[in-house]
Parts: sequence; structure tokens; C-alpha cells
Amino acid sequence: MPTLRVANLLLALMLFACLAAFLPATTTAATDTDASKPQAPLRVALLLETPTGDNDWNDSLVEGLRQAEQNLGVKPTVVVAQPGHDEAALQEMFRTAAASNDLVLVASSGLHEVLRNNAANYRRTMFGCIDAGVRAPNIMSVTFADEQAAYLAGAAAAMAARQTALPGMRGGKVIGWITGEDCPAMRSLLGGFTEGVRVIDPEMRVVNVVTGSFANAEAGRTAARNLLDQGADVLVLASGMGNGPALQEVKARNAYAVGLNTSKDAQLPGHVITSILKHPDKAVYEIVAAAAAGKFAGKEILVRDLQNGGVDITDMAAFKAAAGKNAPPDIDRRLRELRGEILSGGVRLKSLRERTLCDCL
Repeated sequence: MPTLRVANLLLALMLFACLAAFLPATTTAATDTDASKPQAPLRVALLLETPTGDNDWNDSLVEGLRQAEQNLGVKPTVVVAQPGHDEAALQEMFRTAAASNDLVLVASSGLHEVLRNNAANYRRTMFGCIDAGVRAPNIMSVTFADEQAAYLAGAAAAMAARQTALPGMRGGKVIGWITGEDCPAMRSLLGGFTEGVRVIDPEMRVVNVVTGSFANAEAGRTAARNLLDQGADVLVLASGMGNGPALQEVKARNAYAVGLNTSKDAQLPGHVITSILKHPDKAVYEIVAAAAAGKFAGKEILVRDLQNGGVDITDMAAFKAAAGKNAPPDIDRRLRELRGEILSGGVRLKSLRERTLCDCL
């Protein structure tokens, strides 16, 4: 009997082997075939309140998105609000983008508020908030301690303004600041810059002019002309589309400029002292890359500062070369000292931004 059982078992095994040769592909193979199908590219929309072409903030944002398209294969869209838009128009632009994209990026004060008030209605959409913090499950924020870079730029501008041997410097102890809007990000920059000026010369004044819009080019020209008439020999250009016309006035008067996110050296060689940098292009790329890799950090507010390279000022080699013997003495040493004091905590600069616009559910 045992011999019969063994013979039956061997016969069953042989029949199973023969049948297996004719069976269709396994479920595992079918799953592997499905996984090999190409995934649809990530749809990313960048929303702008003002047009590109400012050689500044918006152009840098678009450059970051362009790099993400090239390197990550995402499908980008740039949406610009219509001139004269109101809050209702911004909300409609936001809702349309949120309903038709996987990731929506915003980087201006008006759109920050729209994001805060509407993101919870689009829980399947990811949002990137740049230059402000909104804490919510579907929002990843990158903001900047740009008051640190502005502090260094203010010190450099004050040292230059005191050099009356420089052509065009009249020694009036006035520096002009031109911005498009009075918003937390601009106030924080201005505060840091003013502190940097005062550490060099407590008697020097920083006169702030708000043009009313980052899209108003001619208002930038008018503000520059008025500030130069008031005795300012150095102007900080932070007015978006107004920067170009303002720079033309600086050039016509043989004055000097400090830029924001660009050196502008090519347009005014030797008369751009430095530029405050805060790298919005890197912020765009960082958020898109996280979303594309499935590592989107919802609820995170990442702060980029002097320590981690997120903010800085541009090299002043071109300015110093043009100034020659009239360059501010020991400017490099003094800026190194001030940088070290910031990094060590010896200089603490107040951010005028709200820590978060919203701890949203």
C-alpha cells in the first residue's frame, strides 16, 4: 500500500507540471507590466500678481519653474493676474488653478491670503507657499530670514555713501528705499537694511517710498527722481517693474544702487554696490522636486537664512574695481565681522513677518 501511495503522488506531480506549462502569465507579471506604464507628468501652476520682465522676483520664480521642467519633467503653467485685478479676481484665478493642477505655487502677499483662505477646499491639491508661512496638511512653505542679508547690504551702502571721494556721492546722509507695496516681507527687509545703515552711521537716514504697485513702472521713476532731489545718492530698488525706470534715473544722476535678487551690474557697471539675494528660484525648485518625488512636506515651514545659504548679498568686486582707491576702506573686513556676529547670535534682527499666516486644519 505505501508503494501505491508514492506512485499516485508522483503521477499527480507530473500532471501538475504539464498543466503549468500551458497556464497564462501569473498575476505578478501582470502587476509588473502595469507598473512599467509611464506616469503622467506633475502639473504645476505658478500664480503671479504682476507680470514677468522685472529682472527680479518674478523672473527668478519663473526660472526655478523652468529648471524644474527641464530636470524633473513636470508640466508647468505660469498664470499672471490681469492688470487692475481685485481680490475676487485673484480668488477665481486661484480656484481655477487649484482645480486643474497637482501643485500650485504662490509667492506674493495677495495670493498668500487667498491660499490661506481657500486651500482647505482643495485637499487633493498640493500648494507651495513662498516668502510666507502657512501651516496646513497640503501646504509646504519656504520663507526667508532676508533681514539678515538686508542688514549686510545696509552696512555696505552706508560705508559707500560716506565716501564723498566717489563721483556722485554728495555726503547728504540719505539713502532711498523704493518698494512697490507696504507688506510684511518688504517691511522686514527695510528693517534689516536700516539697522545695517545705523551700525555704520547712526545719523544716516533711510527714506522709504511706497509706489503702490510692483507693476507701476513710471511710479518707480518718479520715486527715484524725488529721492535723488532730496539728497539721496544711493537708492535701494525693490519696486518690481519700477526698478528699470528707477535705474535709468540713477544712471542719469551718476548715483548708486542696491538691488534685490539681481546685481544689475550689466545695466549700471560700477554703480551697483551690492544686491540682496533670497533665491526664490531655489524655493520653487525645492517644492516642485519634493512633490515630484512623493516627499511633499505638508505642514512644513522651511526658513532659509544666512547660515544655510538661503540669503546673502552679491559680491562687490565690480563696484570696488570701479571705485579703485576711493572704495570704502576695510569694507570687506567690516562685512565679515558683521556676518560673523549674525551667525554667532551677537546680532539679532527682528523679522517683521508673521511667524505663520495660519495654522490651518
